[in-house]
Amino acid sequence: MRSGWLALLLAGWMPLCQAADATVQICLGDGNEWPPYTYWERVDGEVDRSRLTGSASTLVLTVLQRLGLPHRVRYMPWARVQQELADFADKGRCELTWDASYNEERAAYAHFSEPLYQAHLGLFYSQRRFITEPRAALVQLHNYRVCGVIGYNYEVYSIDWDIQRFPSLQQNLDMLARQRCDFFPSEIEPLYGGVALGAYEADGLRHIRLPGHKAFHLMLSKGSARGEALISAINRELRAMAASGEAEAIRQRFLPPGVD
Repeated sequence: MRSGWLALLLAGWMPLCQAADATVQICLGDGNEWPPYTYWERVDGEVDRSRLTGSASTLVLTVLQRLGLPHRVRYMPWARVQQELADFADKGRCELTWDASYNEERAAYAHFSEPLYQAHLGLFYSQRRFITEPRAALVQLHNYRVCGVIGYNYEVYSIDWDIQRFPSLQQNLDMLARQRCDFFPSEIEPLYGGVALGAYEADGLRHIRLPGHKAFHLMLSKGSARGEALISAINRELRAMAASGEAEAIRQRFLPPGVD
């Protein structure tokens, strides 16, 4: 019985490791840290870009380690990450990324994992622009100046019109502070996590908490020859970590104070 189980296990893993180079090519956005999920470690207050940390990074890198797969990380603008995933069969640069939300356009070129986490939704604004909470603006949001990050997915916010977009999250926060943008939709935990970490500056920042959550996943290029086998193996590991309580323990370890 044990030998049969071992044979099945090895059969499932062999396609992942028999490639000429089993190294998983990871690409992550370089413009925005995403604490408490993905960010660089600090050493004496200085950013160490060679060392990733955060709950999502820990989950994904633990899974790859348990599958016996080495990895290489590249950093580039998030919009380019998406393009490189779509072009992986031809260029071979970006096989996998994470901290990504689902939409049909992305699903055309990538497999999505089980959710790594869910974040609360917020509509951010500057207290310089609105002294009191502008909740009434929600019903006529299209009449206001809404900004966002290039390449980010805002479908869950029901924003179906063109908004002004900037390369980085910090630039959006700057536009709010200068009153050149009225609202910035973003997930609550990573934005305040980044402010607490010192990754972002946001004087006078406030938010309206919106209903619902946004799920974030790992994306694996459909251009990868081992894509289906690898996403299945990754999902098995993620489900096992969730069932054992290990995933929740990792999540709790990285949560900033006051966030549940």
